[in-house]
Amino acid sequence: MSLVYAVKGTVRYKEASTLLIELQNITIRVWCDSESIERSSIGQQVELFTHLELNQSEVVLYGFSRKEKLHIFEKILKVSKIGPKTALKIVGSVEPEEFVHLIINKDVERLGQLPGIGKKTAERLIAELKDEQFEVDSEYSTQLFDAIEALVALGFGRTESSEAARSVFKNSMSTEQIVKEALRKLTKRK
Repeated sequence: MSLVYAVKGTVRYKEASTLLIELQNITIRVWCDSESIERSSIGQQVELFTHLELNQSEVVLYGFSRKEKLHIFEKILKVSKIGPKTALKIVGSVEPEEFVHLIINKDVERLGQLPGIGKKTAERLIAELKDEQFEVDSEYSTQLFDAIEALVALGFGRTESSEAARSVFKNSMSTEQIVKEALRKLTKRK
């Protein structure tokens, strides 16, 4: 459990991988996953669930807009040879439910396709996390995963693709049906 469980403040500045958050009279830098960055705008009040990482040269705070993402991040950090920067890339490129699904189903191929992960790292993730208890719902299907990937390939952001696909998903749907329904939803927004 991290010393700083969450921070709540105003976004003062956004970068590719960090937010500067003003907490009353101080401003702190928080390294975030892509979803947390995408959902934040300058001047907005945000709450981020955090993990404090200490090493010999620096103190770094990692933050996530959802508790589930923090939970997965901390599980990934337990895996040998994976540091916080790689864990952050993984959490930013896959939904917590997808990640749990891939671990439970020992899907080396799909895990190996995530940024910062090759086949050996995917195998290590599965070997070291297969017996972990995840506080995330693992109800996920290969069709849903494929539909999200298809939407991302069509140019939609990962966060919006995941939200749209998950909102239309029913267990009996094919990948094509999920993509078709999600596209209807996504094109209505624009």
